[in-house]
Amino acid sequence: MRLDPTVTHARVFPLIDVSRDELAAVIGGKIVSAEPVDGGLTNTIHKVVTDANEVFGVKHYAGGRDWFETELTTLTLLHRTLPVPEVVHVDDAKHVIVYRWIEGVTLLDLRRKGHKDGFASLAQPLGTALASLAKTDATEPFDLTPMLEANYVRLSDGRARERLGASLADGLKKELEAQEPMMAWGSVCLSHGDLSHRNVIVARRGDRWRINGIIDWETATTSSPLFDIGSLFRYGDRHDAAWLEGFEQGYRDGGGDLPPGWNISARLLDCLDLVELLDEEQGLQVLFDDCRILIQKLVADARK
Repeated sequence: MRLDPTVTHARVFPLIDVSRDELAAVIGGKIVSAEPVDGGLTNTIHKVVTDANEVFGVKHYAGGRDWFETELTTLTLLHRTLPVPEVVHVDDAKHVIVYRWIEGVTLLDLRRKGHKDGFASLAQPLGTALASLAKTDATEPFDLTPMLEANYVRLSDGRARERLGASLADGLKKELEAQEPMMAWGSVCLSHGDLSHRNVIVARRGDRWRINGIIDWETATTSSPLFDIGSLFRYGDRHDAAWLEGFEQGYRDGGGDLPPGWNISARLLDCLDLVELLDEEQGLQVLFDDCRILIQKLVADARK
């Protein structure tokens, strides 16, 4: 689970030291240029250009074999269904995936640079993309009940309650209890597991912005279709009513359906990750502060 690096700059794993020779070996050709890619907080990624003028991303998985295998399996499943990276080579022993480079900028950078019209225009296609993801088959079961029960304990008598304060912890618990039926809405499907503006790559073609890729599937799982929606809308003040309407329209255009009050239900489902983080024995205070701010906003929105 990641928080926005514009708010929190905390790497989950240190960068892996990868030499130019190692990159050339995994690419299987001569390298003209290789540069590390900024922005990731977990894995180590390089953009590599070969003498044949081919451009690749080379991803080393600091999270180990589980993350490597999860992303490889997911990219294979979603190929031709969603705009995901195209795998061209795998080094199983070193946990490395080589994929064709996806040109563009992140949705996060687009918003930060003030491209308001471009940002607004992507709500609908992003909704359509998530509707397609909601149609995928689940690879394993999903049971919300134990997740909720564990978080109720954290909010009632855990470190999460101490860090949130009694009033906010009780307020969140009340909203979660009220929304339990809606959070389990929909058929269980494949879930990105950590969807945010950071891992949506967009590019301008002519006078239109388009989604070129959805990246970073190493924590993919199965869940309600609302899980990824909640993660996407975690920062509630970044999406105005028109953005929400565009997203919902795109979702329905993609053959999906959404329940009444879907935005709050989805963000509450996503909030379970924040509560789990707040309950950890150790962690950065800045992360805890960010979680508390997000939960304050969510509870306030839920009460409107």
